[in-house]
Amino acid sequence: MDESIGSENESKNDLEIEKALREYDQALEIGHHADTLIHEVTAIVWGANTLLLGFILEVPCESKNQILVIVAAIVGTLLTLYVPVHHHLTKIIQKRIAYPVARKIENDLSLPNKLHAQINAAYPKWRPGLIAVWILTGAFVLAWVGVILHACVCLFCKG
Repeated sequence: MDESIGSENESKNDLEIEKALREYDQALEIGHHADTLIHEVTAIVWGANTLLLGFILEVPCESKNQILVIVAAIVGTLLTLYVPVHHHLTKIIQKRIAYPVARKIENDLSLPNKLHAQINAAYPKWRPGLIAVWILTGAFVLAWVGVILHACVCLFCKG
């Protein structure tokens, strides 16, 4: 009788470990997916900005399309500002939810290497990726402001 209780407890313990390992894998997958989303959105928006800037720079000052240039520049600015907002919101999922769950499971299961905890400890706390996002966002916003100012000069200061 004691043997069946021990086997049942062992089976429950194995099931709990299996569930924790699956949750660990899911937490890491969600964290990695967050980075993928950030990279894809950033690449699309910055690529679109570059392409749109190229087209807009071809519009001559004498063109009656300067209003459209201003509208496109406003859209470009809004898209540009979306990148750090998206980055921030996606990092909430990753840094405040998914990765802490992974570290907790590493501790709870006494995983010997605690890989995610080691990565977290080694990663620079000054967040170079976020700084790069803000620098490039600032550069694009400045470019769009320049486009808007130039279009306004073309519209209102024709000699």
